[in-house]
Amino acid sequence: MDHDQGYVYVLTRLTINSDGQVISENVAATFDIFEAESYRASALEHDFEKYPLSSDWRESAEQSNVVAVMREFRQIVEDMQRAALR
Repeated sequence: MDHDQGYVYVLTRLTINSDGQVISENVAATFDIFEAESYRASALEHDFEKYPLSSDWRESAEQSNVVAVMREFRQIVEDMQRAALR
């Protein structure tokens, strides 16, 4: 049986770009299948795409946040070192 837990739903919308081409734009993302279905039912140009998530997606996202914070911290330290050498 296909369980909806473990998926992210990317809400999309069809629009016409400046060149007159029909394109699909990502509008939002949700973990709730009912929200995705409701969005799709609200207008003809609305749809969604379903992507599976690994069971440890929260851990991976948190690791990405830690890496970003550490890079920012390193940049602050480097800036302080440069300022101290002036």
